[in-house]
Amino acid sequence: MNTSDPRVTVATYKEQRIPAYRGNPLIEALPASMTDDELIAALMLRPDFDPEQRKWANHERLMMLEGLANFMVPMNNHLELCRALDGLLRMGYVGRAPRTAGHANIFNRLNQAAPAQATFRQTTTSITPQRSAALIGISGMGKTTTVRRWCAGIPQVIFHPELNIYQVPHLHIEMPSDGSSIKGLAQGILHKLDEIIPGAEYHRMYSQQGRAGSDTLMRNVARLMNIHLVGLLICDEVQNLANARKGAQTVMTELVSACNDLNVPILFIGTNKAAKVLTQDFRQARRSSGHSIAPWDRLRRGSVSEPSDWEGFLEVLWSYQWVKNPVQLDEDFQHVLYECSQGIIDLAIKLFVSAQARAIQHGTERLTPELILQVFASEFKLMHPMIEALRSDSPESLMAYDDIAPLNLQAHLEQVSRNLALKKSPLYAVKADDPTFAPRLAAGMAAMGLDGDMAEQLSQSVAQADPSMNLAQGIQAVAAAIKPRKAPRKSSLSKSAATLAADRFDSRPNDYRRAVAHATAEHTKVMDKLVEFGMAPNLADILEL
Repeated sequence: MNTSDPRVTVATYKEQRIPAYRGNPLIEALPASMTDDELIAALMLRPDFDPEQRKWANHERLMMLEGLANFMVPMNNHLELCRALDGLLRMGYVGRAPRTAGHANIFNRLNQAAPAQATFRQTTTSITPQRSAALIGISGMGKTTTVRRWCAGIPQVIFHPELNIYQVPHLHIEMPSDGSSIKGLAQGILHKLDEIIPGAEYHRMYSQQGRAGSDTLMRNVARLMNIHLVGLLICDEVQNLANARKGAQTVMTELVSACNDLNVPILFIGTNKAAKVLTQDFRQARRSSGHSIAPWDRLRRGSVSEPSDWEGFLEVLWSYQWVKNPVQLDEDFQHVLYECSQGIIDLAIKLFVSAQARAIQHGTERLTPELILQVFASEFKLMHPMIEALRSDSPESLMAYDDIAPLNLQAHLEQVSRNLALKKSPLYAVKADDPTFAPRLAAGMAAMGLDGDMAEQLSQSVAQADPSMNLAQGIQAVAAAIKPRKAPRKSSLSKSAATLAADRFDSRPNDYRRAVAHATAEHTKVMDKLVEFGMAPNLADILEL
């Protein structure tokens, strides 16, 4: 075994206080869990900066700006994520210590799998329940960067001399770009193991020699992950599975089933688009929830009395000015940066860097709100539609972009559909002998702009006409009653006369007859004109969905 490889750390064992961890060399060889202060120091990423550097030549200062590409300020969500990952890794090793009954059972399960078996068994006899979590959020918020920073504090490979084994605490892979290739997933894991295990040639052994099918490859991958005691499997770019025309759920099922047999926890990382994949299977959605990892949304602005993470982030970022004439961060800068980035960390950093680069190249050597707006207008044109959608916070606009669409919007729309199908809305209550039917119908018509006497008269007529009618049907009946009749082919009212009749009511903006007159003149529906003139709300508001 090669223990001189810089990627390999020789195991040193630390006594564990938690009873479930004691006596397990896989856990005892891991670094101790960090305190909050230690985590903040480990996650922090800042460029080397000295105010004297502002006197350097332009090309040197431009190169220094590149150091902000990996800039990171730890926030509460970063600490929560690292705590959750630390717990997943350590609990995933419980019951998997080498040369124990639990480890032997895993070997037996893998070796007993039939060669022709299409997928791994969904075992129910695991020593510990299969754990997984999902880190989902808008692109550009530092999800992968944070995970990689946490992984950097844990050895990639640990060699145990007494056991003569290589332990892989974490394995970070990307899901296949086509979204449907099980073989691509298996080959990605083989390539990764070859990169980190000294002398390994697993891809050549299992993928290049012969024509191994996808099922055979996945079984071999599972055995290798067990041999090297993978502690946490990190699956990045999960939204790629949504690109598959078919087979996306097959890839997910193969992966989760293999990790079930291994008792290896999984962390899924992806943009909001990944939610489509994770929610297709209720079982997987349940397993990916409840591990203290909330979805990562863009940062929101705070206030002077209660500043948010956005203000704290900007305050630290703003100190890295390489322009010769640095300026103070004020409300104008905060407003412009937020309007142009909408709280997306990566975009805010790029705007800050690009504005400095332009100030250096053009010789102005000073940041201004106008400069940031100019940079955003000229260099970030491709982002304008997405930023405008975020700025409007309109569900319809956000749904046009899968990576920023709100995670709960689809669930909300489905709930509305179910309410309609089940007719749970109070507007769908059957009238029968309900004495409140006519008053409720009259009130609804009055809210839509009808004259009170006319609304009451129409509601009484509808109530007496059909005892089985519900309120929604009553509204439709009243709307039909005030709908203008279809004009005859040769109308006795000329177009100019109709227009004059409509114009006569324009001096009475709150008179519902104005809508009737305009609808007659324009051959449209009275209801459309009522809504247009602000005399009636939208139907969705009336139905109280």
